[in-house]
Amino acid sequence: MTGSVSPTRRSITFGLLFVVAILSYVDRQIFTLFQDDIKAELGLGDGQLGMLTGLSFALFYALAAFPIARYADRGDRRLVISVCVVVWSTATALCGMAHSFWQMMAARIGLAAGEAGAGPATNSLLTEIYPAERRTLVISGMLAASAIGLSGGLALGGWLSQYFGWRQVFLILGLPGIAIGLAVWLFSAEPRRRGRAEGSAPVQQIALGAVLRTMAGNVSLRWVALLLTMVPLTGFALILWGASFFQRVHGMSKAETGFWLGGAMAAGLVIGNLLAGWVGDRYGKANPGFNGWFAGLGLMTAFPFALLFALSSNAYVALACFVVVKFMMTLHLGPIISLSFAQVPVAMRATMSATINMFIGLAGTGLGGTVAGYVSQYYAADYGDKSLQPALAVLSGCLLVGGVAAIMAGRTARPLADV
Repeated sequence: MTGSVSPTRRSITFGLLFVVAILSYVDRQIFTLFQDDIKAELGLGDGQLGMLTGLSFALFYALAAFPIARYADRGDRRLVISVCVVVWSTATALCGMAHSFWQMMAARIGLAAGEAGAGPATNSLLTEIYPAERRTLVISGMLAASAIGLSGGLALGGWLSQYFGWRQVFLILGLPGIAIGLAVWLFSAEPRRRGRAEGSAPVQQIALGAVLRTMAGNVSLRWVALLLTMVPLTGFALILWGASFFQRVHGMSKAETGFWLGGAMAAGLVIGNLLAGWVGDRYGKANPGFNGWFAGLGLMTAFPFALLFALSSNAYVALACFVVVKFMMTLHLGPIISLSFAQVPVAMRATMSATINMFIGLAGTGLGGTVAGYVSQYYAADYGDKSLQPALAVLSGCLLVGGVAAIMAGRTARPLADV
């Protein structure tokens, strides 16, 4: 299908979806910067905050992802992405209007449902309009966009916090997404629409049972599932609680946290994703085992720096370690997603992407954010405001398990002939 889309249209599509990926994480991450203010105003505990940032978001993210991805595997993917952007942008604005735990949870559920469908549809579309030899770089480029959203959301939120309260910030950042969703619908490519106009056969969708059997029966994908369970536990605990960590443990203001933590996140995640994409395309396409070793060694290297980040008493040492941790952790995801896609046919890729997102969402946003909150609450009696230090140190051990799983996923991979 790559030949049916002109290079210019392909670049426009990538650019629009790059902005969508940034926006999704700006809207998601802004909550973490203001969560202590939300906690105080709504009268919440760390456990409830963990539910809002974690489990409630992740469960509905996973529930919404599969039916949307099933449609995206056979239908109009740009329509899916457009509608999802409008839904989550509206939900972000509604977060600013919440006056209770349950109202905020309802808005967060709307945000999760909207964001659940855009990622799988985006990955399916981009891997169809770009040739196989550029696939890992394209996927990693979208991951880099997400990283820009994570870091940019903190930096932008920190700057806005100097002039507006948290309610106004949610409104300011939520509403522009409606225009972005419309732009995706008007200007992005969808080869399937062109194919139907020329009288080609509709896309044949593989039955869900066959999809699940294919995934469950693949040894490499089972190792990927373990990887995507373990690593997000640590990664999202650091992301979702990082702002509170620097404010509580190191006494930073919201503006300082947004600047320093946002910059550290950008340095680690953006550079890591782009490097992973380049290395994966150059060395991993013909040698799947390389992707596994590359990812695994990165995760194992991240472990000691994650411990030092959590336990250091110096804010700048913690920031430097955070850059290294996010850089080394980020090296795994683009190559592992590319490796997973290479083992399933095109008609399963949106569902494969939804499955990957489900593991990341449930393990990371769900368990990582929630468990970190409750472990912090457990240690509060002994550590007070610094209870996040032992909580994040405990969760860093998951990186070692993820490293082994990544290596085994590469060793057991059996890619299909490119389609």
